Amino acid sequence: MSEAKFMKETLSVNNLINSSQSSIETGTNPAADCLKINVLDTIPQASCHKTDHLNRVIEKDGEHFKEKKKEQTSVDPDVNGGYAYVVLLSAVLLNFCSWGNNSGFGIYFAYYSTNDVFPNADKMDFAAIGGLCFGSAILFGPVINYINGLIGIKKTLMVGNIVQFVSLLLSSFDSTHRLWQLYLTQAMMQSVGAAFIGLPTFTVLPLWFTNKPIQGKYRIKDRMLTLSQGVATAGTGFGGLVFNLAMQKVLGKYGFRWALRVEGFISLVACTLAILMLKDKKMAKKVEFTIFDRSVFFSPGFPFYVGFIFFGLLGYVVTLYSLANWVIALGYTPQQGSIVSAMTSVGIIVGRPIIGLICDRFGAVTVSIVVYFVMATFALAMWIPSRSYAEALVFAFINGVLSGTFFVTVPTITMQTIGLRFNKLNVTFSMGFIAVGVSGILSPIIGIALRKSVMSPTQFEYCSIFVGGSYIVTAVILALMRGYLISVRELAEPGMSDKEFFGIRPKFVRYLRNAFRIQSEPV
Repeated sequence: MSEAKFMKETLSVNNLINSSQSSIETGTNPAADCLKINVLDTIPQASCHKTDHLNRVIEKDGEHFKEKKKEQTSVDPDVNGGYAYVVLLSAVLLNFCSWGNNSGFGIYFAYYSTNDVFPNADKMDFAAIGGLCFGSAILFGPVINYINGLIGIKKTLMVGNIVQFVSLLLSSFDSTHRLWQLYLTQAMMQSVGAAFIGLPTFTVLPLWFTNKPIQGKYRIKDRMLTLSQGVATAGTGFGGLVFNLAMQKVLGKYGFRWALRVEGFISLVACTLAILMLKDKKMAKKVEFTIFDRSVFFSPGFPFYVGFIFFGLLGYVVTLYSLANWVIALGYTPQQGSIVSAMTSVGIIVGRPIIGLICDRFGAVTVSIVVYFVMATFALAMWIPSRSYAEALVFAFINGVLSGTFFVTVPTITMQTIGLRFNKLNVTFSMGFIAVGVSGILSPIIGIALRKSVMSPTQFEYCSIFVGGSYIVTAVILALMRGYLISVRELAEPGMSDKEFFGIRPKFVRYLRNAFRIQSEPV
C-alpha cells in the first residue's frame, strides 16, 4: 500500500475516534467497545505493523477518557462542602478557647499592674508573664507536632484542654506573695495548653478546604482555603469579647480569682465540644509528623516565611497587650480600657472572614503586603496623635480588622511555600512557629521597655513607632517572598520530587522582578 493511501485511511480512522470519544467516556454506545475491531477491519493486512501501533494509540486514548471520567466522579464531597463545615465550626471553637482565651490576658495585665496585687512584682514581670503565656510553649512546636503524630490530633487537643483548664484553676489559688507561682501557672502552663490546642488547629482546615485554579468565572465555593481560615480565626475575636468584657465584669465584682475560674470552665466546655465534632482527614500521601525537615528548613523560601511570622507578630502582640493600658494613660477608666480591647475583638470577628475572602480572590501574599503597609500607616498616623476615647475605639476596631491578618493567611502562605505538598504541612508549621514563640515572648517586654515612665497621652509614642516599623518590615519581606513564589512557579515542573522542588533556587534579581508582577493565578 502506498504511503499516501495509508495516510488517507489513517485520517478517516482519526475522525472515527474523535466522533466516538464521548461514547467511550460515557459508555453509552455499545459500538464503542468494538472500536478497536472496527478500526482493524478498515485497514488492509499489508500494513499490520502500522495497524498495531495505531491500535495501541486508540486503546490508550480510550483508557485515558475512562480514567478521566473516573476522576470526575470521585471528587471528595467533603472538600469545600459537606462535613468540612462541621470541621470549620470546630476550628472556630478551638480558636475561641486558645488564642481567644490568651487575648484576655490584657485585662489581668492592667489589673495586676494598677492594683498592686503582687507587691513584689513590677510591670516588667507582668509583661514577661504575658509574653511567656503567649509564646513559651510554641517554641516547642516541633515536639508538639511529633506528639500529634504519635497519639493523633484529638488526644493532642484534649491534652491541651486539660492543661489549660488546670493552669487557670491553679492560677486562681496563687499566693500574691509568691510570684513564681504566677510564672508557673498563668505563664508556662497556660502557654502549654494553648499551644497543644492552637498549633494543631492551624493544620486542620487546609485538608478540608482548597483553592481551585481560576477557570472562567470566579466562584467563592471553588476558592475557600483562606476564607475558611478567616472564619475560623474569627473565633479568636469571639473569645476576646467574652474573655475581655465578661471577665472584666466578673473581675470587678468578685475579684481576679473567680474571673480565672470562670474563664477556665468556659474554655474547658468549648474545647471539649470542638474535639467531639472534629474528624481526621485521610490523605493520599502520608503527613509527616517529624521534628525537623532539612529540605524545608534550607529551602530559599523558608527564611521569608519565618521573617513574615516574626515581624508580623511583634507588631500584633505589642498592640494587643498595650491597648487597655494606653486608654488608662489617656485618662480613662480600666472598664473603658477593656471596652477598647473588646473593640479589637469586634474588628477580628468582622474583618478576618472578609480578609480571607479577598485573599482567595487576589492572593494571600499580595493582600498581606497591602494590609501591612496600611497597618503601618495607622500605627504611625493615628495611634500617636489619638487623644479621645472615640479615636481609641476606632483605632482598636481597625487594628482588629487588619493586624491579625497573619492568623488568616499563614496556612495559605505555608501551603504556597511548600508547593502544596500536604505531607510537609505540619512540620513546616511547627518549625516556622518557633518564630511565633520567640516573637510572642519578646514583644510584651519590648512594649514595656518602650513606654515612657510618666503616665501621659504620649506614654506609648515609642511603642507605636516600633509597631509601625515592624509592619513595614513585614510588608517588605512579603514582597520579596511573592517574587520568590512566582519565580518558583515559573521554574517548577510537574512530577518533581520534594527534594527537587525545595532545591529550586531562583536568582535574587528574579525575586525583585517578580515581586510586583501581576499573575492570572493569585499568589
